[in-house]
Amino acid sequence: MSAPVPRRVEERTVRLDYGQFCLCGNPSPDADHVAVLEQAINGSGIAADDNGVVVISPHQNNLEMPFRLEVWDDPPPDDREDWEESFEASLLVVDDTLQYFSPTDTVATFEVPSGRYAARISGRGFVNRGWPGSTTPGDRWRVQLWSPAGDIPARRLKQWRQPAVGALRTILDMPDLRR
Repeated sequence: MSAPVPRRVEERTVRLDYGQFCLCGNPSPDADHVAVLEQAINGSGIAADDNGVVVISPHQNNLEMPFRLEVWDDPPPDDREDWEESFEASLLVVDDTLQYFSPTDTVATFEVPSGRYAARISGRGFVNRGWPGSTTPGDRWRVQLWSPAGDIPARRLKQWRQPAVGALRTILDMPDLRR
């Protein structure tokens, strides 16, 4: 028996700035993205309402961030051990369109069939909390969508822990890394 695969996959390079991004499936002029952002900042790093989901990233920015969107028929395999950050939430998509945006950037639009989805949002490749030392630090994010059995509250599943400064010094002092 073969491993399950997503029904649809789309990969793009997007921009992340100000340490946050939003997935908006139900654009509305009345949406209060600032209130949802404040909930994410003051809570577990994620917040959602019927307009979209806001995710806080460990990195302040990545101006060439790989982003993968997967749409599944059934819940995808749980592979969070392969990711450093992981979140879940419900996401409503209307008009067959999901938008990705981050402050100071244009909107990236993805075709997603209308409906309510469970969303697993995972990231990896982090080097530092806050300023990553570059505008292209190499982190990447993946969003998996599938039809939920019920409403899924926005929550963190796994949090990246920045290595201690002493551990970084030990790694940087290794002879193989000084070449």
